[in-house]
Amino acid sequence: MKFIRTILVTGFIATNIMSTAHADAQSDRTLEIAQSFLNAAGSGDGKALNTLMSDSFVWHNEGDRRIPWIGNWEGKEKVMGSFMPAFGKGLKVTSWSTDYSFSNADQAVFMGSMSAIANNTGIDTGKFTWAVRVHVENDKVQSWNWMEDSFAVSKAYNSAPESNEEIVQSFYDLLSNPASATAAKKFRDNVSDNWKSIGNYSGKDKTKGAFLGQMGFFAKLIPDLNWKVVEMIVEDDRVVVRSRATGTPTGPFFGVDGKGQNFEILTIDIHTIENGKIVKTYHVEDWAGALNQLKGK
Repeated sequence: MKFIRTILVTGFIATNIMSTAHADAQSDRTLEIAQSFLNAAGSGDGKALNTLMSDSFVWHNEGDRRIPWIGNWEGKEKVMGSFMPAFGKGLKVTSWSTDYSFSNADQAVFMGSMSAIANNTGIDTGKFTWAVRVHVENDKVQSWNWMEDSFAVSKAYNSAPESNEEIVQSFYDLLSNPASATAAKKFRDNVSDNWKSIGNYSGKDKTKGAFLGQMGFFAKLIPDLNWKVVEMIVEDDRVVVRSRATGTPTGPFFGVDGKGQNFEILTIDIHTIENGKIVKTYHVEDWAGALNQLKGK
């Protein structure tokens, strides 16, 4: 009996070792196939996706059902013919990272972060997290269960896009409230990172960061600065603004100490808007007139 018991125990251990080795090999293969599928999806390689999908493949997206690509998509034809076009039309991915991946037998999991722009509104989702659970059998992906921060995506997709007038108005809201963190944030959201502020032909254009720095200077020097929009003309991606700027410097302004004098000047700006953001602004201000007023002329 002792001999038989030894054989049984030895056989049980050997079986477990073999099954563990098999499970590890299967896990590695599962992760390899799932990674190939992830790469193909990220690069838009439809041919590779079609090859890796099983005939009964299911792509499931968790999230807000008001987003067109959320739900259950069953079969290659439906995934490639309906889901992929809906997703491509709806969202433009701007950043992507896979931070974790692991597998066990026929299941693999990936987790990471991404950001995107909703094409219908031009609104940026900001960076959000995602995860996907993948089922692989016989070197084919059986199911792809995708989970994302549905709130971030839904907020971007379902928000009403700002009009060009509203986008440009945020520029003057900051000029009129240079110390406001809220106005500064709105300006940063509505102005592209490579925005150029062009006030002459010297080629020394002002950047977004330099402009925000100037606003901090104005907040201290001209605390009552007001930049009122008098007229706004919108034509496609161009917005022309005539405005009236007033203020009372508390110290020397362009070398002139007005000693409590204020100014009122005319300004003209031409803004160019692309994808919901101001990318360029030509501007002219009557600063010579302001200095004359501060001098009491």
